[in-house]
Amino acid sequence: MTLPEIVLDDRRFQDLVNEARVKIHQWCPEWTDHNVSDPGITLIELFAWMTETIIFRLNRIPDKLHVALLDLLGIKLESPTAAHTELRFRLAAPADEPVPIPGVTTEVGTPRAGAEESIVFEVDEDFTIPAAKPEAYVIERKKEKREIAVAKGVAQPKGPDQLAFATPPQVGDALYLGFKDSLARLVMQIDVDCSQARGAGVDPEDPPLEWEVSVGDDWKKAVVLEDKTGGFNYGSGLIELQLPHEHTHAAVGTKRGLYWLRCRLNDKTRSGSAGTAYTHPPEIYSITAAPIGALLPASHAAHQGPDDLGHSDGTPGQSFHLRYAPILRAAPHEVLEVVNPATGAWERWEEVESFVESGPEDQHYMLDQAHGEIRLGPAVRSRDGSWRQYGAIPDKGAAVRFSRYRHGGGRRGNVAAGTLSVLKGGIPGVASVENPEAALGGVDAESIDGARQRAALEIRTRYRAVTKEDFEFLCGEASVKVGRCIAVAPNGDGAARIHIVQKARDPDRKLELPEVTPDAELLDDVKEYLDKRRLIGTRIELLPAKLRGVSVVVNVQAQARADLNRVEEEVAYALYTYLNPLVGGSPAGIGPGWEFGRALNQGELYGIVHSIDGVEFVKILRVYETDLRTGKQDSKPAGTHVALEPDELIASGTHIVKAEHAED
Repeated sequence: MTLPEIVLDDRRFQDLVNEARVKIHQWCPEWTDHNVSDPGITLIELFAWMTETIIFRLNRIPDKLHVALLDLLGIKLESPTAAHTELRFRLAAPADEPVPIPGVTTEVGTPRAGAEESIVFEVDEDFTIPAAKPEAYVIERKKEKREIAVAKGVAQPKGPDQLAFATPPQVGDALYLGFKDSLARLVMQIDVDCSQARGAGVDPEDPPLEWEVSVGDDWKKAVVLEDKTGGFNYGSGLIELQLPHEHTHAAVGTKRGLYWLRCRLNDKTRSGSAGTAYTHPPEIYSITAAPIGALLPASHAAHQGPDDLGHSDGTPGQSFHLRYAPILRAAPHEVLEVVNPATGAWERWEEVESFVESGPEDQHYMLDQAHGEIRLGPAVRSRDGSWRQYGAIPDKGAAVRFSRYRHGGGRRGNVAAGTLSVLKGGIPGVASVENPEAALGGVDAESIDGARQRAALEIRTRYRAVTKEDFEFLCGEASVKVGRCIAVAPNGDGAARIHIVQKARDPDRKLELPEVTPDAELLDDVKEYLDKRRLIGTRIELLPAKLRGVSVVVNVQAQARADLNRVEEEVAYALYTYLNPLVGGSPAGIGPGWEFGRALNQGELYGIVHSIDGVEFVKILRVYETDLRTGKQDSKPAGTHVALEPDELIASGTHIVKAEHAED
C-alpha cells in the first residue's frame, strides 16, 4: 500500500534547475556557459536534488501534525451537521385525553438489519396532542354565513341547514369547524355523515375542494392524507388531514377567538387542474372532528448533559474535554457553566471565536466542536515584561460543566421516507410513527483534505467579507450544509445578494428541489456568520439559488449485444450527473458542479450519451425546459441552446431514455 500523496509544493528536480537557470540571466549575465559540464551547473543540480528531497519530506507531513499547524493558524476542522425530518405520530384512536410526546427523550429509529446499528432520531421539542372537539360549526353559501349549534363536539344540522353549500354550489362556498385551541401540526380526522354530492365529471380522487386553516386574516392549505368520502361523492366517511405548522384564531361570522378549519369549494382541483363544478351539494347529517396524530420535527442527534468537566486549577489556558466528540453546533442555551464560590450558583459563560478582544474579567471560552475541547483564556507576556490575561479564569477548585450539547449527525442520518418506524420505549396511545419525507441536511465532519483546501482561502480573507469572492468563501465557512453559492453585485437597493445551493446526499442522481433549497435554519446560520464579518453599512440578502430545470428525451440505438436496460440506466445516470448543480458540468463524471451562468448547448449532450458503452448512435435527442416545482415540462423543445442568467444553474428534471436494437 503506497502512502497518499499530499502536494504542498509540486516543484520537481527539473523545475528547480530550470528556475535557477532563468535567474542566472537576471543576476549574473556574465555567466554564459550553461552546459552540464560547467561546475556551476553541477552545483545547481546538486542543490536542486537536495531541495527536491526536502520538498518530498515536506509533502509527507502526517495528518496529526497538519491539524496542529492549522490550529496554530486558527483553522479548525468543521463539525458534522444533523439531518432533519418530520415524524408523523398516529394514535390508536381519536384523542379523548391529551397525549404528551416528550422532546429529546422520544426516540424513533430505523429497523435493525443484521449487525447494522439502528439510525435514531430524537423529537426536537415537547408536544401534546390535545383532546380537541369542535366548538362551532358555520356554513357559508353565496357569501352569507350561518351558524349551527354544536353539542358535545358534534354538529347535527336540521332541515335546510343540512345543505353544506348553495344549490347549485358556487366557488367560495364553505363549511367551517371552530376549535378552542390551535391545531397546528395535528393530524385531524373528520367524521362526516352525509348524502352523496352530485356533479358529472367530478373526480372523487381529485375533487375541487380545498381544506384550509385560519392564519390571521389569511388561510393556509391542509394536506389531505385520506378521503373516504371521495370529495363527498361517496357520501359518509372519514377524512384525514395533515394541518400546517401555523394556526391562529380568526373571526368567522359572529364567532371570535376560535381556531378554524374549513372546506371550501374551489375552481381548481387539489392537483391544480381545472375543476368540474358540483351540480348539487351534499346534505350533512352530522359532522365532528378530533386529532388522530401529529407531525413533529426531529433530528439525527443525541443529547448529552449536563456534562461535568471537573474543577478549575486556577491557571490560565486550561482546557476541558467533553465526553463525546465531535459535537454539533451549540444552541444558545448550550453553554459552559462555572460555579460561583460566593453564591454557589451556576454562572453561564459566553462562547467566542478568539480571545483577542477578551479582558481579564470577561467570562469567555472557545469551543472546538470537532474534538469536543473547551479552552479558557491564556496569559500572554507583553514587551515590558508584564502579563496580560485574555478572558477570565475560574477560581481554583470551582466546578465546571457544560450545560447540554448534541452529538452525532453526519450523512448517515439522510434516510429515505418511511424508514423511521421504530418507536423506542413506546408512548401510551401512540400506535405507529413514520417519516413521510426523507431526512435531509446531514453532513459528515470535515476531512483533513477539505481543511487543507480551505486553509489558503481562509488565510487570504482574514475573516472579513469585502469582495465577491470573500462573501462566497465565508458563506461556505458558515455551514458545511452549503454546497454552492454565488454573490451577486448589489442592485439599486444596495443589498448584496447571495444565492445558495444546499448540499444533498449522494448528489450524482436526480435531485428534488427541496433537497437543494436552503432551509430556514441554514439561512439563519449563514446570515449570523456573515453579519459578524461584513463591512459596516453592507446589507446582505440570502436567497435560494436560481435553478433552470431541463429534461432530456433521448432515443439511442444500442450495439447488437448490448443490454438495453443497462444502457438506459447508464445514459440516464450520465445525464443526471452532468446536468447537476452540485456535481455536474464535467464530461468525465463527477465534477465541481455546473458553472453559474454557463449556457447549455445541445451538442455537448451527444458526447455524454455517446460516451456510454453500448451506444451505437443517437437517433433522437431533445431538450425541454422544466418547472422544477411542479415537474411540468414545456411542450416545445428548447432548441440547441439554453442561455442562463449569470446567477443561474442547470438542474435536471425527469430524463426519458429509450434504447433499442437495430431492426432486422
